[in-house]
Amino acid sequence: MTTLVGAEIRKLTTTRSTWWLLGALAAVSAALTGAMLFAGYALDYAGAAPGVREGALLVYRQPAATVYVIPLVVGTLLVTREYHTRTIVPTLLGEPRRGVVYAAKVLGGAAASAVCAAAAVAVTAAVAASVFAANGDETFLADGAVVATLAGTFGSLALWGLMGVGLGALLRNQAAALTLALVATLLLEPVLGIVLNTADMPEAAAYLPGGAANRMAGGTAFGEEGSALTGFAVLAGYTAAALAAGAARFLRYEP
Repeated sequence: MTTLVGAEIRKLTTTRSTWWLLGALAAVSAALTGAMLFAGYALDYAGAAPGVREGALLVYRQPAATVYVIPLVVGTLLVTREYHTRTIVPTLLGEPRRGVVYAAKVLGGAAASAVCAAAAVAVTAAVAASVFAANGDETFLADGAVVATLAGTFGSLALWGLMGVGLGALLRNQAAALTLALVATLLLEPVLGIVLNTADMPEAAAYLPGGAANRMAGGTAFGEEGSALTGFAVLAGYTAAALAAGAARFLRYEP
């Protein structure tokens, strides 16, 4: 198993697109953090008010609500790239036990997701804390609520990456999986959330993946507050369902 997991990690680390995505994740996290800080300092945006814990929390949790699609794509590519290049055939010839191969992909995906999540959280915290400190404001990095928010943000991004592994195994086709991931997260869920909010059911939006991830990081869904633990349970449920569906199809694959 260790050899197989190592092979999955090597597949990711020796592919340029992985590093491009990781770089994009760090760049977007830094840019969005900078934009929020600019809004707080230069535009007097109350939501990101400097020197206030609530404003700091909003800045520190922003990756959970903005860059989750990148870990999702990384997890998806971990599986679909092999189908796209047909290297899945020698992989299964070398290890015919499909369950073992799939488990290795899940573990490799977990490692990749953790790296993506850590990068987003670290960049966001570093940029925000540096700007806060440079302006003589409290960074709140030692505050319990901020620590919980950073931990929840890390966990939500890691779960998105694992969800991508299941999605990739379920769909197999790289273009189809990436298209579904992007359309579902960037278009369908926001539209559905607006529909639920218009129908006076904003609390239901918290049970969508993005809403659950935001609550897991200590945020809200359409203004509705909720428990971070509930957000974790909902997002973990989506992740488990995606991994189970992916496993069911992967185990039936015949080259």
